[in-house]
Amino acid sequence: YLVAPLHQLQVIETISGLYSDPKSSPLGKVIAFVGAKGGVGSSTIAHNFAWQMSKRYATETVITDLDLAFGTAGLNFNQDVANGIIDALGQPDRVDSTLLERLLTKLGDKLSLLSGPGGVDRDFNIEAHAVETILTAMRGNVPCIVVDVPNMWAPWIKYTLISADQVVITATPELASLRNAKNIVDMLKLARPNDVPPKLILNQVGVPKRPEIPAADFGKAVGVDVSCVIPYD
Repeated sequence: YLVAPLHQLQVIETISGLYSDPKSSPLGKVIAFVGAKGGVGSSTIAHNFAWQMSKRYATETVITDLDLAFGTAGLNFNQDVANGIIDALGQPDRVDSTLLERLLTKLGDKLSLLSGPGGVDRDFNIEAHAVETILTAMRGNVPCIVVDVPNMWAPWIKYTLISADQVVITATPELASLRNAKNIVDMLKLARPNDVPPKLILNQVGVPKRPEIPAADFGKAVGVDVSCVIPYD
């Protein structure tokens, strides 16, 4: 019995509950990190977050670096990365947990990396359904999936952000970052009105002699509170 007044999510949740298997494993969470512009430190924060999840909280975690040409995950973890994610994106119909296990680079007991070697010697054409297939396959086996989203715009990037369980936007306290962060936040609020709002991180705060927008004013203009302020080092 459902008692009015009803929200559409209540109906969906109730019907889903009728078909859920209590013995099935919970699905992993996808956390997408994106920079409001290039050079704001989104990738560094994503990689450190994933390391903390695997070490401090002992949670099985995978970093998925979607920047195929200029990704830095392999460099930051000092790994010679093969064509892992490129192979997966190139044959999404073959992607399953067994193939992903083979393509992952182990970084520790609980941390793995799905990345490419980087380089501009080939063209990359990524389809949204390929990204969806990879993330869906990982959800069934990995509790925490950290997606390092490159600072560009394409249908597959929009899909990745909209379908993620949580989006983390990293910005620096200046005007271009504010404009871009607001555009991303407005798009996400429109596309996923019933999901939690994105997290906003202000990075590189306190650069000498640089005019800056205060964190409170930045969050008010963007439309979400600043979750974290990281000082310039």
